[in-house]
Amino acid sequence: MGTFIRVMPMIRPPLLQRIVVPTDFSPGAKRALERAARLPIAARGKIHLVHVVARSDRHDGGSLARAADALTKLARGIGRSDTTAGGKGLRIETSVLSGEPYVEIIRHARRVNADLVVLGRVGEGRSIRKVLGTTAARVVRMSDTPVLLVGRPARASYRRALVALALDSSSRRLVDLLHSILGKGTARVSFVHAYRVPFTGFIAPGTEGAPTLHHQQCKEQAAAEFARQLRDLGRAGREQRAVLRWGDARSVILDEATRSRAELIALGTHGRSGIAHALVGSVAEWVITFAKCDVLLARPVRFTFEAP
Repeated sequence: MGTFIRVMPMIRPPLLQRIVVPTDFSPGAKRALERAARLPIAARGKIHLVHVVARSDRHDGGSLARAADALTKLARGIGRSDTTAGGKGLRIETSVLSGEPYVEIIRHARRVNADLVVLGRVGEGRSIRKVLGTTAARVVRMSDTPVLLVGRPARASYRRALVALALDSSSRRLVDLLHSILGKGTARVSFVHAYRVPFTGFIAPGTEGAPTLHHQQCKEQAAAEFARQLRDLGRAGREQRAVLRWGDARSVILDEATRSRAELIALGTHGRSGIAHALVGSVAEWVITFAKCDVLLARPVRFTFEAP
């Protein structure tokens, strides 16, 4: 299936109301805050800037006071900068928490009913922990709130996004959130789905022509479902590009992100409850690890995180 461009009727996406930005005062955390400040936040919306001190320091009044002072200065600096969306005033609430960092971040996001948690990438490597750091990796794996992972400096609002689309009902929450993050601007969205042809290694002798027919049938079935999903999900008056490709989803997503010069990749993660909630999914972990742009992650439904 080739690609096509279409512009959907304008439907204004809802603005974000509550964004949680954890910080350890590192450069990566600062980039995350600067990106959060550029997101389209409602007039009465708010950024919750939080820092978590270790349990061993929670009775150290000086440590807590220094953290609170550093948070206040950071919030004031962002509020006075030109990084905010539309140059409008930004409401930032600061909180110093104590405990296990990833647990407190998840609990705070749930407490304020956050739309999004924004985290900064810390480096490069061949594992999610090396790319994000231990705390952020745990938040990604266990958070019941969507997570935006920021690696690039936020010099402007997102202009090109790519959605890794699953052909089931799990994509609605992800796409709705993406439209809110992109706002009412003219950002271009590429929808990508990678399909596989099952049983290609089990072709009986004398049926050598069957693989081509089987592949074509799988492609047509995927194309029909892909088109239906796009009709249901497309909106917001944007240019939308659709790509259906055969192959491994990990390679297809990263290849198309490079091809379209995407600044943001959006994809769903696995796990709804119980032990499954710790599983992001191999495709998502691969994309997080090797993507050269920011990554948005959302589970199909919201569930309750059972903190340890």
